[in-house]
Amino acid sequence: MVMAAGEGLRERKKRKTQKALQAAAIRLMSANGFAGTTIEEIADAAEVSPRTFFRYFPTKEAVLLTDLQDETVAAYLAQASDDLSIIDTYEAALTAVFKDLTPEEWAVEQARAQLVASTPELRTTVALMTAMRPLDDAREFIARRLNTPPGDPRPRVYAAMLVAAAGAAVAPLFTLAAETPLDRTTFLDALTVGLELLKQGFPTGFAIPHSR
Repeated sequence: MVMAAGEGLRERKKRKTQKALQAAAIRLMSANGFAGTTIEEIADAAEVSPRTFFRYFPTKEAVLLTDLQDETVAAYLAQASDDLSIIDTYEAALTAVFKDLTPEEWAVEQARAQLVASTPELRTTVALMTAMRPLDDAREFIARRLNTPPGDPRPRVYAAMLVAAAGAAVAPLFTLAAETPLDRTTFLDALTVGLELLKQGFPTGFAIPHSR
């Protein structure tokens, strides 16, 4: 993955523990349900203490709602050259990160999406929690590329457009994830469609006269 070359041993160990906790949580919740799984059980399955669990996730909800790919996307954007446009760079980051996932890691992502889609307790918080990190990362990336002064609203606005375009395109897939496994190719195709629409510009809505 993108982050591997730049990570030190401590960071790799922390990331490994975080991934182990999330995988254990997803495995237990898939078998016993969200409400039927405790933090103590998750920690035990990941072979860490409950205290260690809280170093990585503040709540049981967070272990399921945290998208571990966000950090890798942020690293990609931080290292990206300016050879591509802002939208193309963002699309390349998302595509590279999800294509790089091993089959086992993608299976965890599929199960996570299924659990989020089928757990009523998470529906009120999922949109907010899953959007904040990508928005911040995209805003920082755009501010660097445009070299904007502090307080300039453009990075925030453009970041919201990027994240919303990608999110809106894949949202129907996550809605269906409670019943149908999330297909990686379909997921990546949807991301591309969403960002390609953004590149086409916002429609005016003016009626186009019919030619005679």
